[in-house]
Amino acid sequence: MPALWACGRLGRAHGLKGELYLDLEPGGLEVLVRAAEFYVAEAGGAGGVTPCALTRAGGTDRRPLVVLDLASTREEARALSGRELYGAGGELADVPHYLVGELVGLEVRYEGRRLGEIAEVVTAPAQELLVVRRDGGGELMVPLVDELVEVDVAAGTAVVRAGLLADELPPADEAPPAGDAASDVRGETASDVRGETASDARETASDARETASDARRDVTEE
Repeated sequence: MPALWACGRLGRAHGLKGELYLDLEPGGLEVLVRAAEFYVAEAGGAGGVTPCALTRAGGTDRRPLVVLDLASTREEARALSGRELYGAGGELADVPHYLVGELVGLEVRYEGRRLGEIAEVVTAPAQELLVVRRDGGGELMVPLVDELVEVDVAAGTAVVRAGLLADELPPADEAPPAGDAASDVRGETASDVRGETASDARETASDARETASDARRDVTEE
């Protein structure tokens, strides 16, 4: 079984010819475009996966419409509603794929120094986020984007791109003021950041994805 990437959850049926709305997971549109193989599974992963073919993709970037070879009528489409759609192979075969268990506990390094370790992986609207527990206390959120974080599971490290955390951390050669231990973390814990929109705290990640987003728009029309 190849590594599976989540596209989204099959929503309500549309029309009479087996079309279904797809409620996208973060990054799901990219999976829809780049995958060569598709699979359907019960929500929560129960019952294994069923291979299928994506015969049509339309709708909008926010909510695509898909047709699978498993459904040719409205009734058959309704029977698939609520199941998860996964992609695999194709261009995705060359993209690093990490399990949450592989990421939690990795040492996080930034500008040549140890910052802490990954405590949690959080799903956000734009991309997954790494919750970094700092050695001195407190937490930071870092987007799990290839352009911003270099993950080496074998070495046990995740290296954050230099300059990305300039607003949250003092320079490497500048010690934080006494009493300003990361209990304050510039007044932002991970829970604070969760309360903001993910894009506000992570503009750099959004910029890095902009070109890819433009390229993916072709999938919405035949």
